[in-house]
Amino acid sequence: MSTEQHSRSGNKVILAIVLSVLTYWLFAQSFINIATPVQQTYNTTPGILNLSVSITSFATGIFMVGAGDVSDKIGRLKMTYLGIILSIIASLFIIISDITALLIIGRILQGVSAAILLPATVGVFNDQFKGKELRRAFSYLMIGTVGGIGLASMVGGFIATYINWQSNFILSIIIAIIAFVLLLGTKEEAKEVIDKRPFDYIGMLIFALLIGSITLFATQGFEQGWTSAFSIICLAIFIISTIVFYFVERRKNLPFIDFDLFRNRGFVGSSLVNFVLNTGIGTTTVFNMYAQTEMGLTSFQSGLVTVPYVIMAILMIRLGEKLSMKHGGKPMLLLGPVFPAIGIVFISLTILPPEWYIAAVTFGFVICAIGNGLCATPGLTVAILTIPDEKVGLASGLYKMSATLGGAFGIAMNTTIFAAVQVSNSASVAATWSILVGMGIMIIGVILAQVIIPKNIKA
Repeated sequence: MSTEQHSRSGNKVILAIVLSVLTYWLFAQSFINIATPVQQTYNTTPGILNLSVSITSFATGIFMVGAGDVSDKIGRLKMTYLGIILSIIASLFIIISDITALLIIGRILQGVSAAILLPATVGVFNDQFKGKELRRAFSYLMIGTVGGIGLASMVGGFIATYINWQSNFILSIIIAIIAFVLLLGTKEEAKEVIDKRPFDYIGMLIFALLIGSITLFATQGFEQGWTSAFSIICLAIFIISTIVFYFVERRKNLPFIDFDLFRNRGFVGSSLVNFVLNTGIGTTTVFNMYAQTEMGLTSFQSGLVTVPYVIMAILMIRLGEKLSMKHGGKPMLLLGPVFPAIGIVFISLTILPPEWYIAAVTFGFVICAIGNGLCATPGLTVAILTIPDEKVGLASGLYKMSATLGGAFGIAMNTTIFAAVQVSNSASVAATWSILVGMGIMIIGVILAQVIIPKNIKA
């Protein structure tokens, strides 16, 4: 194959992978902003609606690591095809009728699709590209991820307002089909050693219980009450299953999760920074709540405020890639949480007049984007390139899971503080305190990166 043909083939793979992950980051995530028209269509209760919103992340968190491990065994490209097909089926289930059971099943399948796609697509890139080309591919993957997250609220709100909410998922189906067609003809990387070890179903079941309980606690605890029987049971299940999981898996020769991964300081440090950065979703959530309830903005208008964030983040991702090649990954991971910590200060300035506050928030989100963009590619490369090839799927699953759980933790933490402070103070004061706590979490991220990640790590 000529250099030009190889480059064209590589670009097709990159485009296909980016489109496939957008089915989750852009379209499945837009569900948060279209909940009201969905409820009108299905004529269901708020409790069922809230379950349909949260259950996708719930399913993703449960199955992601297992899906990454399976992709290492049977092939990352095969798993990517499966993830795309499930995404199409999930979207069809959501839009074909007004039967609530199909809505819930569709949202679960969207979570399973994401659990398969997020680690498998990283593995496909690791198989298909090397060196500078791999970093370039990772950058485009992170552009799709950051762009999808940043635009999900605005795009979902725009489509639902000016067309109908079902069009979000019709468009998702079209994007998924294009991704599938683009991948056709791509060769699965041949494995020198095929891993035929038996799958640890017991470990997966315990792990599902562990992740499921803490995800439910983080996403539903605020609505149910943190001291309610529901929350206490979830927390108790999480603690017990964590202890059982650790001791059961340590005794196995072939555990569900290879604990040796956690001896890799680069992997652990970058995953923790990824967790911390994604808690920033909680800040965005509180801003949207405050802007829509206290300032009278529509969901589409509040979504527009984050558009400059998306533009800046995408620009900074490529810069972060180039800087990490020159200076190494650790400096970028140190800088990553610093900028959001500064940006959050501007977002917390609710004492300003409405027009000035919107300007401050827009500027603050742009500052946040600088850090998130700089950290995106280096974080992934530090996590993945220091791991043996046969464990890339599992490692990428854990890395992506850290983002999912970071977002859930951020939302739970910030919304809880917002509600608690609002009991005896104004919404403005409550929003300020809630958002400033997010700044403290970012500072913790800087400390974690400095202490855990080796100084001269080569990634």
